[in-house]
Amino acid sequence: MDRDLQDRDSIPAALRHLTHGVYVMGTRRGRQSNAMTASWVMQTSERPPCLAVAVRSDRYTHDITLESETFALSVLREDQVDVATHFADTSGEYHDKLQGVPYGLTPGGSPFLLDCLAYLDCKVIDRARAGDHTLVVGEVTASDTLDESYPLIYDPGEYEGALR
Repeated sequence: MDRDLQDRDSIPAALRHLTHGVYVMGTRRGRQSNAMTASWVMQTSERPPCLAVAVRSDRYTHDITLESETFALSVLREDQVDVATHFADTSGEYHDKLQGVPYGLTPGGSPFLLDCLAYLDCKVIDRARAGDHTLVVGEVTASDTLDESYPLIYDPGEYEGALR
């Protein structure tokens, strides 16, 4: 086997070992709210506090977030795999994923889950293309800690590819 081809084939397997949390990203455009599971999130700045979320370009949440220029991240607890799966299973374009789920609105107007570890309210300040995703950079403008347990850590085997 060609060494370059072998190296490229090993990349997805190696990437599975990166550790990161699992979040529900909520956004709102007018009266229309939507939420999706996000697992590619990182802090990018301390002053001001900023973070980046990778959102696949064909996701319904992608355009709503960029148009509204606001989003919230609900940090999930380690026992909330079912919540992560719920928000990853279907598109908000066809189904109101927040129906029946207790949620509030952040000061910026984005939905966040009332049953989570914490939420971060963000104002979009930048974006960048990254392959088939857009990195949405948000300045954290408000937050609250709602629980003191452990965060849900992404395990690719639990989601069967649904969280990309």
